[in-house]
Amino acid sequence: MARLLIVDDEKDMLDFLERVFRRDYEVVRATSVEEAETALSSGPVDVVITDRRMPRRGGLELLEILANKHPETVRVLLTGYADSLVDEKVAQWKLVDAWVSKPIDSAALKQAVVDASARRKDR
Repeated sequence: MARLLIVDDEKDMLDFLERVFRRDYEVVRATSVEEAETALSSGPVDVVITDRRMPRRGGLELLEILANKHPETVRVLLTGYADSLVDEKVAQWKLVDAWVSKPIDSAALKQAVVDASARRKDR
C-alpha cells in the first residue's frame, strides 16, 4: 500500500484528510515541518499533502525540502489563501504537483492526488 504523509497544524484537518485517504493509503500524520522530516526519515513516502501556512515553518519550506531530497514524492499543497502570485511562484519553482484551495472538496482533492501521481509517473 502506498504511503501518504499529511501535514497540518490543525487536528481537525488532519482527521478529515485521514478519513479521505485511509482506505487507499497508509496515512502518516504530522503537525509541523519538523514532524514531517522525522516521518520522511523513517521510510519512503509516495505522496505528501501539506498546508501552506503553519507556525514556524510553512508548507512551502517542506515542499522545497521534498523537491531537493525526495524529488520522486508527489507534492500537494493545501491553501486557504488563493494568491495568484504565490501560485505562479510555486509553479515556477516546480515545488508542487497540485494545489487545492480551502475549503476542501474531498472528491476534488482525491482526484488532484490521482492526477498528480499519474503526471509524476509519466516523467
